[in-house]
Amino acid sequence: MRTLIIQLPLALPGSSLTYCHAVFDAEQGTAPLKKQWATANLLPLADRQTEVVALLPATVLSWHRVDLPPGLHKQASRLQSALQGLLEDRVLDDPVQLHMAMQPDWNSASRPWVAVCDRNWLGAHLQALEQAGLTVHRIVPELNPLSGLAVDAQLQVTGLGDDESGWLWMTHPERGVWGHPLQAQLGQGKGLGLSEQDRQSIDIQAEPGMVARVSDMLDAPARLIPPGQHWRAAMDADWDLAQFDFKANARSRQMKVWQRAASTFWQSATWRPVRWGVWALLAGQLIGLNAWAWKTRADWQAQQQSWSQILRETFPKTQVVVDAPLQMAKEVERLRQASGQLSASDLESMLGSLGQAMPAGVAAPGQWIYQPGQLRLQNFKLGNAEQQALQKTLAARGYRWRAEGEAWVMSVAPSQEGKP
Repeated sequence: MRTLIIQLPLALPGSSLTYCHAVFDAEQGTAPLKKQWATANLLPLADRQTEVVALLPATVLSWHRVDLPPGLHKQASRLQSALQGLLEDRVLDDPVQLHMAMQPDWNSASRPWVAVCDRNWLGAHLQALEQAGLTVHRIVPELNPLSGLAVDAQLQVTGLGDDESGWLWMTHPERGVWGHPLQAQLGQGKGLGLSEQDRQSIDIQAEPGMVARVSDMLDAPARLIPPGQHWRAAMDADWDLAQFDFKANARSRQMKVWQRAASTFWQSATWRPVRWGVWALLAGQLIGLNAWAWKTRADWQAQQQSWSQILRETFPKTQVVVDAPLQMAKEVERLRQASGQLSASDLESMLGSLGQAMPAGVAAPGQWIYQPGQLRLQNFKLGNAEQQALQKTLAARGYRWRAEGEAWVMSVAPSQEGKP
């Protein structure tokens, strides 16, 4: 899946304002992102298969942990006003002028993180991108407190940029995200003022233009990361700050989430064993269905051949076998008629069975109509108990007994047709 990442500038939108952006394709793998700059109307176009991600610079966000009132997760409509009240004393601006967004799975966290930025600034950029034909599907922070850390590390130091305009960013799962311009730290000595406890559980990484300077300032080797690597990490995280007033195009964003998940499943090397397992399962099911169909067809053909053999052995004059059971039934019926033997559908058999099943004291019907396999009795009155008794007795003899309007109909059960 193709992803267009656009980092929002610190300034408000204008005709000459440029956006740093990069296009990421899942087929790129771990290749470095190629950053480019363009005005809003010259940004790459996004088709239906492209997800547009707005990346908020770390310098525009402040991070706060809050203690939510119990039961608030069940009242989402009150969440925004509750956050404004909780953070009113912690922010410099009026909370109404700020956009606040919760961390992923905030309802299961004891003290969730809240990202805060200027509402008007964010809304102006989203509108500018919309006017340029780009609908933002997801808003992510450049850095967040829950970023993946190295093993046994609590504090992560990230050097971004170069010696002239670089920043040193610290992320901590309990203290949030904070940073300092590199130039402001020059001449301040080594260590960046970090405590001994922080230095014992630290993960240091830096882009090529900052790796030497960061290693010297912290007196520890910094891990080299490709330019834009932290953009990949931000995109791969579950953060989405498009909440509350900016929760527009929710259906479109959800579709992109599904497309991104499907693309990751089918193209990521991590999921390769699962993909092989799915293909093996499908292949096994296909082979099993074909084997079952072949076995069923073989059994059916063997049964047909058996019936044909029985028909030819029983009636040697049969030359062509089309439907062995039907042909055998016709031959048996022909023998029965030739021998003069009565069948269950003949009038004599039906009258005999009806007479034997008739309840005591019930007068014979005055009028009846016969056709092969069916006897209709007109003007025949029966009580409920007598009708049930007659129906039960006839059923034991292979006949059905039912009412049709004012008449009663006696017919041969399908299983008894053709029997003597």
